[in-house]
Amino acid sequence: MNHHLHKLLALCLLLPIWGVAQNNNGQLDMLEEFSSMKTVGVPMPNPLAGKGIQMPDTVKLMTDIYEPITGDSMRVVLDLGSISVPIIGNVNLGAQNLELIPKGVQLFIYDTLNGQPNPNPYQLPMLFTRTPYGKKGDIVGRIVSIMGYSYALQDMRGRYQSQGVYMPMYSDSWNKTAYHSLGNGQFYKHVLDLENLNSPLNGNYHEDGYNSVQYLANSLKKWYDLDGDGIKETHDFFNNGTIGMFGASALGNTQLQAAAAHKINPNGRGLKCLFPIVATNEHYRYTGYQNGVFRERIVTGWLRGQIVDTDDTQNATDNSRTNNIHSSTDYGVPNKFIAANKAIDHFCENRYGNSTAGYYPNSQGRADMDASFAPVDANGESVDAQQNPLPASELTHSRYENADVPTYHLTGWWDIFVDGQLETWRNTRKLLHSPVGNEKLQKIVIGPWAHQTTGGSETGDRKYPKNVGDIIGFAIDDVDINSLDVNKVLQSEIIAWFRDNMNRKAHGAVTGDPKVKIPESQRWQPVTVLGLQNVEVRVPSEDFIFPYVDLLNFLAGNAGLKNLSLELKATVPIINQQITQQITIDVPSLGSPILPELGGTVGTVTGSPGSLDFEKVPNVRFYVVGNDSAADANAGIGNGKYGNYWFSADTFPISNNINWQNMYLHSNGKINATAPTVNESPKIYVDDPNDPVKTVGGANMIVTTPDGSRISQGQMQMNSAENINYCINRAGVIEFETDAIADSLSVIGYPKFVLYGRSNPDGLTAGLTNTDFFVRVADEFPDGKIYFVYEGCVGARAREYAKHIYETGKEDANIPFTNINIGEIYEYKFEMMPIAYTWGKGHKMKIFISSSNHPRYQSTPHLPLNDGEYFRRQPGDGQGYTFNGQFMMPRTAVQRVYFEPNRATHIELPIYKGYATANETPVNLSNELHIVAYPNPAKNIIFLAADKPNNYTVKVMNLLGQEMFSNTFTEDISLDISSLSAGVYLFNIQDAKGEKQVTKKITVE
Repeated sequence: MNHHLHKLLALCLLLPIWGVAQNNNGQLDMLEEFSSMKTVGVPMPNPLAGKGIQMPDTVKLMTDIYEPITGDSMRVVLDLGSISVPIIGNVNLGAQNLELIPKGVQLFIYDTLNGQPNPNPYQLPMLFTRTPYGKKGDIVGRIVSIMGYSYALQDMRGRYQSQGVYMPMYSDSWNKTAYHSLGNGQFYKHVLDLENLNSPLNGNYHEDGYNSVQYLANSLKKWYDLDGDGIKETHDFFNNGTIGMFGASALGNTQLQAAAAHKINPNGRGLKCLFPIVATNEHYRYTGYQNGVFRERIVTGWLRGQIVDTDDTQNATDNSRTNNIHSSTDYGVPNKFIAANKAIDHFCENRYGNSTAGYYPNSQGRADMDASFAPVDANGESVDAQQNPLPASELTHSRYENADVPTYHLTGWWDIFVDGQLETWRNTRKLLHSPVGNEKLQKIVIGPWAHQTTGGSETGDRKYPKNVGDIIGFAIDDVDINSLDVNKVLQSEIIAWFRDNMNRKAHGAVTGDPKVKIPESQRWQPVTVLGLQNVEVRVPSEDFIFPYVDLLNFLAGNAGLKNLSLELKATVPIINQQITQQITIDVPSLGSPILPELGGTVGTVTGSPGSLDFEKVPNVRFYVVGNDSAADANAGIGNGKYGNYWFSADTFPISNNINWQNMYLHSNGKINATAPTVNESPKIYVDDPNDPVKTVGGANMIVTTPDGSRISQGQMQMNSAENINYCINRAGVIEFETDAIADSLSVIGYPKFVLYGRSNPDGLTAGLTNTDFFVRVADEFPDGKIYFVYEGCVGARAREYAKHIYETGKEDANIPFTNINIGEIYEYKFEMMPIAYTWGKGHKMKIFISSSNHPRYQSTPHLPLNDGEYFRRQPGDGQGYTFNGQFMMPRTAVQRVYFEPNRATHIELPIYKGYATANETPVNLSNELHIVAYPNPAKNIIFLAADKPNNYTVKVMNLLGQEMFSNTFTEDISLDISSLSAGVYLFNIQDAKGEKQVTKKITVE
């Protein structure tokens, strides 16, 4: 997990914390010392036990368990005042340095349960996180402990300390047997899985997230000393049956998978709430393939990164697939790089039985990771008790009905999962029918963030007003540990979410807020008092119980503690008599923080941690990103014109006050609200699959700027010196813009695009091909800077699939993908990425169209595909593809986009409140001749293509003006230039009437 998300999780739960080592100096002065940690193995149950097969899955998932047991003691100076002593009279006991909190005690308790005395007040609610990134160095457990929770942090199967074989995201979801049938009683398995299908170790049966929750709720136990006599006599569950999960990215995905595996009983022991940050339970359509275009970088980059950090130096000693040595031997391949490619191909290229490759929406493998494609029966199951698949006729319910648990989604407009997280949230709200109303507790917050900037005020090259932190309670990157307002953090929604769902409203386990208990001490501490001998103090002399917030104020040095009881015993030397006396004193304020992490606390913490009636909190809150009037935004003024404000709604996309408006693109590069009235010339460009347009900005995670210097995500400046020549000011891109916006243009929802395009690879005029179109929408500021806003794309083979989503808002996974005919004009209708954005006065909306956007998406080779197959490649990797028995190499394609009354390329905008869009100026049609010539430099063959059909003549001349040869063509031509010597030549092209002409300078090698 990256540092920014790690810091977000830490701050969400209370405080930043910079170390995890305890100093053991005899003073409880580090936050880490308020917890203890031990590692346990969480055994996965044998999924085939019902069949009587004696091959239990013995794999152990190593899990760190944190609980609020002090790792050091706390000594404070107490003024014991004076007592009356026989014979002597009043004796001043004075200030004494005493141990107040001993080492090894659990400070936090819950003394009530469902309104009654709690029979085991030491049982705590538990927060749980599962990670593929390694437990070592995690700080969150220390923070969770001081919140009054226990915490479990687990290495996923096959990762770090845990045993078994790692198949990314595969072992964390649900039983996959029912979805892997090949017919005739045969089933398939993950390509990296070497286990037999009849073995309980086979990945098809893995439900690690669900099984881990069940273990923590129902099997993990400990001994308790409930009567306080120092003897642990009661063996009981480790936690009180209330478990919440949280985490970001892969740590969020596993929450959603665990909740969907089996039907949750909200009144039973187990999950009570989720907090997935930048995560989804829908991956095909959103994470992997958007309108039929492969999201290369996130899929291949993440999967490869997860596999190649295995340790192949241990191949020789890795003699078991169930141990915690993780090498390529686990996958039965020579090295981890082969294993990584197999993991990627399993997702996109591999075919099992008669199924299509993973690239297609109806592939069988989709049910492994998309909850919406893994149906269950009325009981939430897909297999019977013996793990036999249930008949398809019984699988008529959605897996989302299983996830009966409150869920708080946190994401950003430029997160890699934003559209998938919105779909996950919508599906749960729509399909969950909870007996306790948990469908009302499905919330989502969308900020101006990317995957690695969640909770901050900066994303890409833009910095937003501080009000981006209004809902979370703070902007992460603006937090100063020297002036941390703990009050504000404690009252934040994030703390309230856990407190409400795990403490105050947890079905079957309402505990209220934790209390602090310093147990009655049996230890007599020696002190020195003038006039007395053998003086000892026992502190506290009875259980000292006080509110949770009083402890925070005490540790912060803001306040003392009231009514501490002590017992003193001493010998009066004059009469040689022992006396005892009970004393009640106040523990004074420390005046300065005993914990450095509380050193910047602003004011005194007041009240209990935040509480909200989340049923009354809007279902969706999103930040309308803007560019003007930041001062207004900081002042809380948001009128919808200039953006930079939070918007609340019940649904997304919103429908109220939305006016759909078409904005048309024209051949002269203009965008306005007037459709073409005549056939304008098409715009023409060339896409070279080995020299693709580079990704700059957007919903990325591991995409860098073209020079590799930094992450490229969110609103990057597209025309900065480091970016301009790679993404917009280069061959392969055509550009359009509005006039300066008169008032404002506020777009909220899923914009749509209609594009009329044609593709001619390598000068061909017939045959089959495939291509992609990418549309990037940007904001040009009055100072000329251009910032990315949002985008959309479509794969030509998926055009009917994308059109169905465009027209209905729903997916039909069975619409076939088909190749296109070379030279034929096609209509492409597709939905774009979601956004809430306002262009301000004087700004321009710009649109860039290309046929590549790499490495965010795969650079298409412009080759047809065999039905059901996919071809994965990298620019310049030398790979070819065999289509219908013919081997083909990637081809450079001439692309044409059309602007005609019946073929009007346009964008459809969901405009909020109908604000003025843009001034319109008449479209002046260009009379120029547009010709593309490629490649340049050229060798043997050069291709020429005109923007529209006509009778053209091309004359090839050397620099002395001598004509070398000439030819004629109507639109596209390939010229044999093998007879030309190396050098520079002028290619003069003119139409039949000689009215239009253009000259291209071509280098011949």
